[in-house]
Amino acid sequence: MTTRQTTGFVESLLRLVGLDWAVPDFSTLSRRQKILAVTIPYRGPKGPLNFLIDSTGIKLI
Repeated sequence: MTTRQTTGFVESLLRLVGLDWAVPDFSTLSRRQKILAVTIPYRGPKGPLNFLIDSTGIKLI
């Protein structure tokens, strides 16, 4: 996703969850993504993660 789309996506997710958190604008994300080191931990074989997207939004079960 582009940074503008990502910003809007995260804002909508936070609204769905009921959180009033500030989301950085796309220009801030663009500057920071050059130096941001993201490590995603390995989940291992503990079972599947079900990730559902439907017309009402995203649900993790």
